[in-house]
Amino acid sequence: MRFFSMRKELVVPTLVSVLFNFMIYLYAPLLPIYFKEAGISDQMLGIVFACFPLMLVLFSPVVGALADHVGRKRIIYAGIVFQAIAAVLYIWMPTVPMIMLARFLAAVGWAGVGLITLAKVEDHLSKEERGSKAGVFLSFSYIGFLIAPPIGAYLAQLVSIRFTLMLSLFGMLILLVWLTLWKSHHKPVIEKRDFNPWRSIKIFLSHKKLRAMAILGAAMNSKNPVFQIFLPLLLLQMGYTYAAVGMVFFLDGFSYLFQGVAGKIVDKVGSAKVVIISVLFASSAFTLMGFADSIVFLCLLVVFQALASAFWNISAWTLMSETGEQEGIEGVVVGSYSSLARIGYFILSVASGFIAVAYGMRILFVIAGGVSLLALALTARTLASPE
Repeated sequence: MRFFSMRKELVVPTLVSVLFNFMIYLYAPLLPIYFKEAGISDQMLGIVFACFPLMLVLFSPVVGALADHVGRKRIIYAGIVFQAIAAVLYIWMPTVPMIMLARFLAAVGWAGVGLITLAKVEDHLSKEERGSKAGVFLSFSYIGFLIAPPIGAYLAQLVSIRFTLMLSLFGMLILLVWLTLWKSHHKPVIEKRDFNPWRSIKIFLSHKKLRAMAILGAAMNSKNPVFQIFLPLLLLQMGYTYAAVGMVFFLDGFSYLFQGVAGKIVDKVGSAKVVIISVLFASSAFTLMGFADSIVFLCLLVVFQALASAFWNISAWTLMSETGEQEGIEGVVVGSYSSLARIGYFILSVASGFIAVAYGMRILFVIAGGVSLLALALTARTLASPE
């Protein structure tokens, strides 16, 4: 594949992303169950999970700005360290204060690796190939997301969820040792203003289409806590086991492997058109998930929603990276978007537990899907307009 025949600068961050996602998703789909077994209520469960997007809202712009100035590799390395510490806290003391601290650290870790490996790849791509090759990167990065959930679910059923956390921690430590061989040639230049998240966000919001993407991204990310927290619990409520949870997350991850194909379509059709169509399909399917009464129908909707979301993911990043590359602010764009988009994630994370207790879990799918459709109606004209 031409993507891997290019340069080490593309291969290394891709491998890091694959391995990092694998270690995270060995246990991530099972965390709601793990926390419930530790005695955390549904209301508190939403608040605990809200710590993750809250930290992304506050610190993603800082991570992006620092990556532009101190080098991508240093930020990626630090991100893995934070994620490893989070796993230690999950294992050591699954109490509300420790879990909240772990969620904060995990968010910084994800921003440092998940966002900055993408920025590292896009540093070396031209405008003409950005969609297709970034799509290949995202497809490969989702291999870890794809294969880890069923493996983690099997090991949790066989041994325990805590065992999957220990295995993930061991993998993170190996990844850290390997990354010491990846030398950084970027001379670190840290400025005081890099630690001001509002500066990066202000730059991001000065662009009309990026403002529209912030609104749409916040709405689309409101689906994440519903899927990650309450879909596993809904499956257990329907009488299924950990294996069913792993299978559903496998299907979700499998669909994202088509981002390479999606990237080629984005390059031909245009990122804005793909953004609009993919959001329409993904949000509609997510809304219908609230009415699924069998695992077969639910799995079909998960696959359709994930395929549309894969197209949304690559088209959104392609659209935004074009502006970032033109202005020389790719780190700022990646970090600021992640911050603003996670506002929707944060709000619904906080509210979801209370809504689930009052009205049931299924209504959450309808709310999240409806919010995304409303955001699309508000932003479609701006996204479709010429520069």
